Amino acid sequence: MRSLDNEIANKSFKNIYLLFGKEHYLLKENREKLLSALGVTDRSDMNFTLLSEKNFNVPSLISDSDTLPFFAERRVILVEESGFFKGNKKDKDSLVKYIPDIPSTTVIVFVESEVDKRDKLYKAVNKYGTAEEFVKGDQNELFRWIGGRLNEDGLRMKRDAWSEFYMRCSSSMDLMDAEYQKLSAYCWEKKHIEKADVEAVCSNASETKIFELSDAISERNAAKVFNVYHDMLRQNESAPGILSLIERQLTSLYNLKIMDRDGVSFADKKKYLGISYDFIIKKMETYQKRFKEEELRELLSRAADLECDFKNGKIDDTIAVELLLNDTL
Repeated sequence: MRSLDNEIANKSFKNIYLLFGKEHYLLKENREKLLSALGVTDRSDMNFTLLSEKNFNVPSLISDSDTLPFFAERRVILVEESGFFKGNKKDKDSLVKYIPDIPSTTVIVFVESEVDKRDKLYKAVNKYGTAEEFVKGDQNELFRWIGGRLNEDGLRMKRDAWSEFYMRCSSSMDLMDAEYQKLSAYCWEKKHIEKADVEAVCSNASETKIFELSDAISERNAAKVFNVYHDMLRQNESAPGILSLIERQLTSLYNLKIMDRDGVSFADKKKYLGISYDFIIKKMETYQKRFKEEELRELLSRAADLECDFKNGKIDDTIAVELLLNDTL
């Protein structure tokens, strides 16, 4: 059990908290859980202060923290994305020195997406308060999470539907949450979710699109390749991000080609590639069989050259992607 959960359950609160990590859904959920436990039900309450990077400064924070609460047990200060937990910042030393002296009537809650655990401010919070990191769970944890939602809603999801849902939505729990809400509403009357329902309702995340792109490339279907590519751009995928996805996919296909040649077992392929789902490996094996080993090696070399060219300003990043896609056809 997390320290944060224990402290909420026992109402044994620290005077300073740091909630951090890349998983926005969990950060938001635990931020609200902590604020509620601290008695913050109305953000317009005079005993609650919200600060962010734009209006955050250490002298004001200390002044607010030192102010006694008005007819309440405590004053709560929420600081979001201050950026103070990495790099050199003005007055950081003052804040580090202040942390042991935070009044017993004040609780300061920092919520940050990026934190350097070597930073002196992080170390001070970790020593005198509670620092909790929130990252996306593994596939089994996400399955249990969605499974709990299904049970609450009286719904069932077929295994192939879950596999499709996971592939489309697992890039973030925010996306999974939003897409599950759409999917459960869509299937509410029939009470079970099939793969076709997921395909009809759920957004095409980048991981889904890269498989579509791989399929089109392996078919040497130019029209389909560029349709998928332009779809990805319309969904706000950056050209460098798309190039990185293509490089990663080509690397995986090349490694699978080598492992097939060397007689590596299916289980070891999964372990080496860090992929748990059989259907993803099987899909990638289908793709790699449509390429020669030399082709994949040349494409990887070409991708590296194009990435170097756009990073050095020799060509535009979108042109780099388009040139690589042309080379695959």
